[in-house]
Amino acid sequence: MPSNEGNLDGILHALQILRPMVPTYLHLLVSALVPIYAGAHASLTRPSSAAKPEKYKKKKTLQGNDIEDEPEAESESQIEGLNASDAIWFPLLAGCTLGGLYLIIKWLEDPALLNKILNWYFAIFGIVGVAEMFKDSLNVMVSYILPSKYFYDGQIWKFDEVKKVAVSQTDPAITRQSPLPGRLSLLSLPSPVIHLLWTFRSSQSTLCIRANLHRRGRIHIHIPPTTIFSMVFGLAIVLYYNLVARPWYLTNILGFAFAYNALQLISPSTSWTGSLILSSLFCYDIYFVFFTPLMVTVATKLDIPAKLLFPRPSSPNSTGPQLSMLGLGDVVLPGMM
Repeated sequence: MPSNEGNLDGILHALQILRPMVPTYLHLLVSALVPIYAGAHASLTRPSSAAKPEKYKKKKTLQGNDIEDEPEAESESQIEGLNASDAIWFPLLAGCTLGGLYLIIKWLEDPALLNKILNWYFAIFGIVGVAEMFKDSLNVMVSYILPSKYFYDGQIWKFDEVKKVAVSQTDPAITRQSPLPGRLSLLSLPSPVIHLLWTFRSSQSTLCIRANLHRRGRIHIHIPPTTIFSMVFGLAIVLYYNLVARPWYLTNILGFAFAYNALQLISPSTSWTGSLILSSLFCYDIYFVFFTPLMVTVATKLDIPAKLLFPRPSSPNSTGPQLSMLGLGDVVLPGMM
C-alpha cells in the first residue's frame, strides 16, 4: 500500500507540473492538424465520372446588358507523385541544404543578413500562399452564406440578382425576397441591410479584363473579387512581417499557408513509398538533431517562417515571453500520407 500511494503521489505531482503546458500542447496539436485537414480536402479533384461544369452562358448585368459569362473554373491540382528514389534524395538534399546553411551561419557570425535574404525569398511565395489560402477560405464562407442556389421547404431555390428575388425551380411564380438561404431567409432584416446584401451578392461576379493585342488576338482575364481581396491581404501580411514586426501569429499564418499549399502539390504514389520516405527522414532527423549541432544551430539562428510557434509559460529565469517551436517539415511530411 505505501508503494502504491507513493506512485500515485508521483503521478499527481507530475500532472501538476505538466498542467501549465496543457494549453501549449493543445495549441500545437490543433495547429498541426488544421493545415493537414484543410490541405488534404483542397487537394481533392473532380472524379472522372462526375458531370463536367457548364460552359459559357449569357447573363444580364444589373443594367440589363447581355454579357458573356466566364466558364466555371475546373480546379484540378497538379500533384507531384513521389517514388521510392525520393526516399534517398530527400534526406540527401535536406542534409546538403542544412550543412550549407550551417557553414554560412558560421562564416557570417551574425546571421542578420542571411535572415533578411531568406525572409524576402520566402515573401515571394508567402504572398501567393497566403492569398491562395485566404481565397479558398473566403470562397467556402461565401458558399455557405451566399450560395447561388439552395434547398429549403422541399424546393430548390435559385437567386436572381437582377430581380433581387429567390425563385423556386419547381414553380417560377413563387419567389422569396430575402438574399439569404435556408432558415436564414426567415430573419426579419431592415431594408438597408437587405439592400446591402443584394448589392454584395451581385458583386460576386468576376471582374473581366479584356484586351486586344495587335495581330495577336484578344485576351480575356477573369478575376474574382475574392482573389483581389486575398492578394491584398497576402501582400499586407508579408510586408508587415518583413518591414514592421514578426509576431508569432504572423509566422504561423505564413507557416499555415506554406503547409496548406505544399500538401496540394506533393503526394506519395503508394503507401509503401510514403512509409519509406518517412522512415528515411526519421533517420535523418535523429542523426542531425542528436549527433550533430547542425539542426539546432540553424533552427535557432534563422528567423524565417518555416516553423510554427506557440506561446508557453515562462520559466523563473526567463526575461521575456517564451515560445515552443514545430518545424513545417513535421507537419507537411506526415500530412502527405
